[in-house]
Amino acid sequence: MMRSLLLLLARPWRRPMSALSVTRHRFRVMPWDCDLNVHLTNGRYPQWLDLARTEFFLRIGAGPLFVRFGWRSVLASQTLTFVREIKPLAAVDVESRVLHWDKKYFYMEHRFLVDGRLHAKALARIAMLKGGKVRSFGALQQAIARYQQLPGMEQPETPVAPLEVLAKIELLGAKRLAEEEREARHAARPQG
Repeated sequence: MMRSLLLLLARPWRRPMSALSVTRHRFRVMPWDCDLNVHLTNGRYPQWLDLARTEFFLRIGAGPLFVRFGWRSVLASQTLTFVREIKPLAAVDVESRVLHWDKKYFYMEHRFLVDGRLHAKALARIAMLKGGKVRSFGALQQAIARYQQLPGMEQPETPVAPLEVLAKIELLGAKRLAEEEREARHAARPQG
């Protein structure tokens, strides 16, 4: 709660930036962020990623659209890869950037850095919703441009992600399809 309040007090919405820019959010590992192994507990990473994404949306100018016009973001899936532990009191920079988007999802990479050294990575698949329907990330960008009254601002081209990232994106899609098929088979079983 305190970190969310500090984020809002920092006023990250004051200068809208491009959705393709890298955003950085700094955290300090406090003793209560650690587990019995005396390093950053695994449960804290997703919480910090939620804050980093909130800052991203505020920085690109989407805050008013969320509050006034019913836009929402929904985390569809997220994978974390741990490289090395993060010790207490370390200053952690979470760098976030949009890698790719399609009609349904956009994909963000988050990197946890301590003194410029990679300690963990995350790949998040996020859907944008408005009026109960999935909207593209490009539609959000166009809505931001209209709200900010930025004439002539065109939707940037979808970035071409590196092959490694595209493979992970494909894997996330295959996993989702397998889950949907399993749910359909379960629903088709006779109840009794």
